[in-house]
Amino acid sequence: MPDGRLNASRAGPPSPPDGFARASLDESSACGRRPTRPFRCDFIKSVGFGPRARFVLACALLLATCSALPSTARADDPWLFVNDVHYKPSSDSEPSPMGTDTNAALLTSALAEMQRVAPHPPVVVMAGDFLGHGVLPNEATSTMATLAHQFGAAFPQAQFVIALGNEDSDCGDFGASMNSPFLHAVAAAWEPLVNRDGAAPNFLRTFGYDGFYTARLPVHGLRAIVINNTFWSPFYRPWCGHDGDATVRSFAELETALGSGGAQRRWLVMHIPPGIDAGTTAQLAHDLAIVPFLRAGPLRRFLALAGDPSRGVAAVITGHAHRFGYRIIDAYGRTPIPVLVAPALSPIYGSLPAFLTAHVGSDGTLRGVEEHSLVSGQWRDLGGWEALGAPDLSGASLVRLQRRLEDDLAARTAFATLYAGPIRWNEINTQNWPAYTCATTELDMRSFRACTDAGGFGWLTSRGVTVTVVAVAACAALVCLACGAAIASKRRRRARRQVR
Repeated sequence: MPDGRLNASRAGPPSPPDGFARASLDESSACGRRPTRPFRCDFIKSVGFGPRARFVLACALLLATCSALPSTARADDPWLFVNDVHYKPSSDSEPSPMGTDTNAALLTSALAEMQRVAPHPPVVVMAGDFLGHGVLPNEATSTMATLAHQFGAAFPQAQFVIALGNEDSDCGDFGASMNSPFLHAVAAAWEPLVNRDGAAPNFLRTFGYDGFYTARLPVHGLRAIVINNTFWSPFYRPWCGHDGDATVRSFAELETALGSGGAQRRWLVMHIPPGIDAGTTAQLAHDLAIVPFLRAGPLRRFLALAGDPSRGVAAVITGHAHRFGYRIIDAYGRTPIPVLVAPALSPIYGSLPAFLTAHVGSDGTLRGVEEHSLVSGQWRDLGGWEALGAPDLSGASLVRLQRRLEDDLAARTAFATLYAGPIRWNEINTQNWPAYTCATTELDMRSFRACTDAGGFGWLTSRGVTVTVVAVAACAALVCLACGAAIASKRRRRARRQVR
């Protein structure tokens, strides 16, 4: 790369006078790309201008030339957010139907739509769960490499920010292990995409150990801190060996990366969001139990770090829930922190395939978040929170949106459509709405239980305790009846023998 200085042996303008910044007259340096034809300054030298005038004219022409060149990553290009791909290769010619993971046809269709709506995204954020459910251990590494190749071919100039999800392991669901051959192979496959222009120089080393790394983002003063928070889940099990100090280590890495914040802004990118799994609680557990995303200890520590204003956290980017939603850290405090829960590309859990586009402000705030979904075989822009009165993904905007959703039934209906897509069966209704609205702000079990008036203790609600007590009593009664019947039968047999 040219060093931006003219060779002293060549005829050319002298050094700029004081008050002017030294600028390169090499177009490939100034514009960040190789020009189609060389930039010539000979005609400037032949005109009878003084040194200062010649330098100003050269700078003006250089700026005009740069602005006329096509850009591969314009400032107005949106960023892409693609989550929960759950890729499971198959030879099906049609995109995956509801209740199945992403096949090759759906992936191809989705990539084409992403290229249409965001042909040159500066950044593609993928917060985990690349692998489909049930992918065989010996296919896990090759599937991750295939996805790296396909996304890299679709967006050869984009910087990728990837996090590991609970499925992203060759040891089964929630079975990740540190420093495994699988992690090192995944790091090698994705390193060219993640470390574009040296954005994440330590990725190969640290991601290959436990899925953690930091990356410089193409917004001044904004960095991504990527965490493998599968270790924090209550469902985590080290199927392939002991996890050592995975949770302790991950928090040590996070705290070191956050530092004291200063002028820098940070995105925390991780797969599993903080708080309560409202869908599982309301739909699968039928309000008998409260199902948390993370264990109580790691959740408490994470909320303390992310909610500390001195740490400079601008947003938390997550997925896992397979729905388009949000959470708010410290919703009642002075500086609430927004949590984006991006939708899933995979339709396995009853949501339409979807991804997001968004613009990123100079302060790291997401603006103009739009959801793109496959509806009846056609990709559609479903809109975003801007139509609901939230122009950006800031804590203050989400707090205002939360208040509106509590009182505005029409806004709540529109939100429910964005949540899982325009499907016939609407997951959110009037009866279960409290579970969903409380889950956005009440992130620990105690506050969620109070918000929903669920009562109970531990994971069980009052209903769950009642059902459990009744079930235990019923089982005890059945056992007593069975024992009584057995004793009575034994006595009858003994009486018959005595009669004989």
